[in-house]
Amino acid sequence: MPRASRPASDKHSPPPRKSAAEMLDELLPLAEPAVAEMHVNAAVLEVDDPSRLLELAADPAVRALLLCRLAPTVALVDAGAAGQLLDTLRRRGHTPKVVKA
Repeated sequence: MPRASRPASDKHSPPPRKSAAEMLDELLPLAEPAVAEMHVNAAVLEVDDPSRLLELAADPAVRALLLCRLAPTVALVDAGAAGQLLDTLRRRGHTPKVVKA
């Protein structure tokens, strides 16, 4: 049985690149609850740009502390891990601002 092959022009071309949004969706999916949810005393990570969230989510130590994205620039932090996230971010040279409501 003959095997399907790629055209000669495709054999040496790199695979298609994923967009930043596609990579972020894979690393940290956007929460899409079926019904409205209310989180009490939730910790969130908010950044100024979606590319910054992608950078942070690509770091395994940071990614382990994030549950999902709530918006393009906001991630829900694992309950009880906010302090650990702050320490991790500071060790990596970030200067997080803590806001308590």
